[in-house]
Amino acid sequence: MKLLSIELENFRPYGGRHRLSFAQESGHNVTLVYGTNGGGKTTLLNAFTWALYSKLSSDVEQQERLINNRVWQDAPVGSQIEMSVEAEFEHEGRVYTARRHLMAEKQGPDQKLPKPQLTLRERDDRGFTRELESAQGHIDKILPERLSRFFFVNGERIEQLVRKEAYAEIQHAIKTLLGLEQLERALKHLPLAANKLRHQLKSKDADGEQAGRLTGEIDAILKETEEKKQEKESLRTEVQHLKDEIDLLSARLKTLDGAKQLQQERERLEQERESVHASLRKLEEDRARVLAGSGYLAFLPELPQQIIAACDALREKGQLPAPLKRTFIEDLLTEGACICGTHLPKGSLERAALETWRAKAGLAEVEAAWNQLRGNVATLEERRSTMLERLFDADRLIGEASDKERSLMDQLNEVSIELKKLPQEDINAIEVNRGKLIDRLSETSRRLGGIDEHLELLAAQKKQKEEQVDKLQVKDENNQRIQRRITVIRDTENALKQILELLSDSIRRRLDTRIRDLFKQASLKNYEPELTSDFQLEYWERVGGETMPAPKSTGENMLLSLSFVGAIAQECRDAATNTNPFFGGVGGEYPVVMDAVFGNLDDDYRRQIAKFLPEMTSQVVVLSSKAQADGVAEEALAQRIGKQYIITTHTTKSDLVDVTEKISVDGRDYPYQVVGSSFDGAEITEVTA
Repeated sequence: MKLLSIELENFRPYGGRHRLSFAQESGHNVTLVYGTNGGGKTTLLNAFTWALYSKLSSDVEQQERLINNRVWQDAPVGSQIEMSVEAEFEHEGRVYTARRHLMAEKQGPDQKLPKPQLTLRERDDRGFTRELESAQGHIDKILPERLSRFFFVNGERIEQLVRKEAYAEIQHAIKTLLGLEQLERALKHLPLAANKLRHQLKSKDADGEQAGRLTGEIDAILKETEEKKQEKESLRTEVQHLKDEIDLLSARLKTLDGAKQLQQERERLEQERESVHASLRKLEEDRARVLAGSGYLAFLPELPQQIIAACDALREKGQLPAPLKRTFIEDLLTEGACICGTHLPKGSLERAALETWRAKAGLAEVEAAWNQLRGNVATLEERRSTMLERLFDADRLIGEASDKERSLMDQLNEVSIELKKLPQEDINAIEVNRGKLIDRLSETSRRLGGIDEHLELLAAQKKQKEEQVDKLQVKDENNQRIQRRITVIRDTENALKQILELLSDSIRRRLDTRIRDLFKQASLKNYEPELTSDFQLEYWERVGGETMPAPKSTGENMLLSLSFVGAIAQECRDAATNTNPFFGGVGGEYPVVMDAVFGNLDDDYRRQIAKFLPEMTSQVVVLSSKAQADGVAEEALAQRIGKQYIITTHTTKSDLVDVTEKISVDGRDYPYQVVGSSFDGAEITEVTA
C-alpha cells in the first residue's frame, strides 16, 4: 500500500475541503506535517483509520461529533450536510479510492448522524475504473484492521507495546501477518462441532445415558468458560483504562510547580523497581528450574555411599566382575563338551556341575549396568553439592532483590507522602485520586489473575469430561459412528493447534531477529531487545556474564516500539515476494503514519528517531508540532523530506498572549495559530519551494 492522497470534507475541525498528497520517491519518502498541540494532527491521523475502517482512536473526544462544528452551527435546521474522508492509495499495481461519507439532516444542535457509507473504486494499469462490492472486505484483505494500528500510530501511545499487557496485541499481529485467522476460527468452532455431535448420542443403554449426562456437564462448562472469557476481556479493558488514567495524572503532576521533581523521582524509582522486580522473577524462575531438574539430590545424602559400598562388597566376594560369563557356559552346554574335551551328556555329574556354575555366572548387561551405576553414583555427591550451592546463591540473590524491592516501595511511599504534604490543593487531590486508581488497578489485576486460574480449571474439567465420553463403550452402531467423528474432530483440533503454535513461533523468531537488527542501528546504548516466547518486548543489559533487565527510558521505549513496527513492515514486504505461502497472509509495502513521534524526548533521541523513521518503510508521514521537530529532528529528516504541510489552527479567543502565530519553513513564514479568528477550526497549507 502506497498512500497517494487524502481529502477531508467537513471532518471535525476541518471545515470545507482539505487535500494532502504524499511523498512517494524512494530517496524522499517523508511527508512532514506541522501542527500545534490540539490543532488537528491527531484528527488527521484518525482520518485514515476512519476512512478505511470507520474507527477513531480512544483518545479522540466527542466521537459522535464527526461533522465540523462551525459548518453544523451555520447550517439552517432541516438542511443536509455532507461529511467525508477520501483516501487514495496504490497496492499491487492498482489504484484504489476509499471514500467513507455520510449525509446528515440538521434537526438541532446535537449531531444525530446516520451510519456512514463506504465506497471503494479500483483503477487498473490500463486506466479502467470500477466500483468494488464488499468494499470493507477488500480493504481488510489489503491491510487488516488489527494490523493497521501498527502503521497508523499515535507516538505518545506506541510505548504501550513494551508493556506486558500488550502481548495479546503483538500475538494477534503475528497471526494476522501469517493469515492464520482461518486457523483461529477453526479452533474456535471445532469444539462446538464436537459437542454438537455428542448431543446426538442416543440413550439406548447405560453408557448412552452416561454420555447424555456428561454432554450436559460439558455444556455447562462451555457456557461458564464463555462467561469468564467475556469477564476477562472486560477486566483487561478496565486495567488498560486505569493505567491510562494513572499515566495522565502522573503527567499532570509533572506540570505543577512543587510536584514536578517529586514525580520525576517517583518515575525513576518506579523504573528501578520494575527492573528489580523483573530480575526477581527471573531469579525465582531459575531457582524453580534448578529444583525441577536436580531438587531430588537434596534428599540423597547417604544413598550414593550405600550404593558404592554395595558395589565394593560384590567385588570383594568376587561376584563383580563375575568369574565366568553366562553366555560362555551356555555355549559349552549347547555344544555338549567342556573346554578340556570332556563330553557333557545330559544327566552326567560333569554337566550338572557346569549348570551349577551357570547359575552363578553374570550377565554382561547386568555387569555393564552395575558399572554404569557405580560411575554415575560417584558424581552424585559432587552434583548434589553444586545444586545446593546454586540454591544457596539463588536464595541469597532473591533475598537481596526482595530487600531492594521493599526499599524502593518504601521510597515510593515516601514520595507519595511528600506529594500529599504539599500545600497546593490540586496536587493533593491528584495524588489521592492516583492512589485510589492504583488500589483499583491492583484489585482488578488480582481478579484478572483469578479468572485465568479459573479458566485453566474449567479447561481441565472439560478435557476430563470429553475423555470420559470418548471411553464410553456404546453398543449402538450410530453412536459408535458419532464417537469416531468426535475423535477425528479432536485429532484435527490438536493438529491445528500444533500448526498454529509452530507457525506463530517461527514468525516470532524472525521478528525477534529483525527487531534486534533495527534496534542496534538506532539505539544509543549497547542493550539487547527481545521478542520473547510470551510475545512480550523485553530489554536486556549484559553485566559481566549475566543478563539483566535494562532500565527503559522514554527514548529507549520509543526506539524499541518503532523497531517492532519496522520489523512488521519488513515482514510484510518479504511476504509479498513469497510465491508459495503456507496460508494467505498479508504482504506488501505499507506506509507508517505517526503522530507525536518526538514527544518529550531529548535531542539525542529525537535525532536518532528522525534518522530511523525513513529507513523503517518505503513511505513515512510524520505529524509533529514545530517545537518537537525543530532543530536536530528537522536536520536529520531534511534530506528525506518530499512533502511538507502546515496545519493552521484558528481560535475565536482574542485574549491569548505568547502564542506562536507564524512558523518559518524552508525560509518562508506560514500562519500557525490565528488568534481572534472568525471561527474555531483548522486549515491545511502545503509548503511550496
